[in-house]
Amino acid sequence: MKDVQKHLEKAIKINPEFADAHFELGLLLVEKKKFKEARKHFEKTIQINTNDAKSHFHFALLLQVISEFELSREHFLKAIDINQNFADAYYHLGLLLRDLEEFEESKNNLEKATDVDQNHTLAYYHLAKLLTDPEDYEQAKKNYLTAIDINNEFRDAHYYLGKLLKNGIKNDKDGTLVEEPDYKNAQKHFQKAIDLSPDFAKAHYNLALVLNKQNNTEKAEYHFNHAIKLDDKYAKAHFHLALLLKSKL
Repeated sequence: MKDVQKHLEKAIKINPEFADAHFELGLLLVEKKKFKEARKHFEKTIQINTNDAKSHFHFALLLQVISEFELSREHFLKAIDINQNFADAYYHLGLLLRDLEEFEESKNNLEKATDVDQNHTLAYYHLAKLLTDPEDYEQAKKNYLTAIDINNEFRDAHYYLGKLLKNGIKNDKDGTLVEEPDYKNAQKHFQKAIDLSPDFAKAHYNLALVLNKQNNTEKAEYHFNHAIKLDDKYAKAHFHLALLLKSKL
C-alpha cells in the first residue's frame, strides 16, 4: 500500500494535472481514513475533469462521511446529471436523504436506483425499510422479496420481511386499516435469518413471538431462552418468556 501511494504521488509530481492519479490517490487516502488529504485530490480531479461522474460520486461519499451533507448532495446530483444511469449515485443519494429525513425524495432516488439496476439488492432493501405506511405494505413486501430473490443469503432482508409479515398492518381495498399477520411466512424468514446468523438474538426473539402466537409454546420457550442466552439484558425477551411461563402454570 505504501508503494502504491509513493508511485501515485510521484506521478502527480511529474504531472500535476494527471487527473486519474489524483483520483486513485484520493480513493487510497479515503481507505486510510485520511479524509482531509483525500479531499484535496478529489477536488483537484474535479477541477481538471469537471464532467467525470465517478469523481463527483466518490467526492460526495467522502463529504457524507465528514458530515458535509449539503455539499455531498450537490456532488451526488452532479454525478447523476452527468450520468443519468448511475445507479449507485441514486442509491447513496437516497441514503443521504433518508438520514436528512427527506423521506419522499429518498424513496424516489432508491426507486430510480432499482429502475437503472434491477439487481441492486441494497436499493430494494432500503426502499422496503422506508415503506412503513400501512398503504405501502404490499410494496414493502415486494421489495424485500426482490432483494431476497437476488440474494437469498441477505440476512437482514429476511429479518425485516419477517417483522413486516408478523405485524401484518396494512390497508385493505377500501382503505380500512387492518391487521392480517402472516405467521407462517414470518416464521420462515426469521428461521432463515437465524440459519444465516445463529447468534442473531432479535431473530430468536421475534421467532419466539410468532411461535407463541401459533401455540407452539415449547419452541417459543426455546427461542426466548436462546435470545436471553445471547443477550441477558434483553428486557422484552425476559418479559414475554415470563408471560409464557405464567400461562403454563
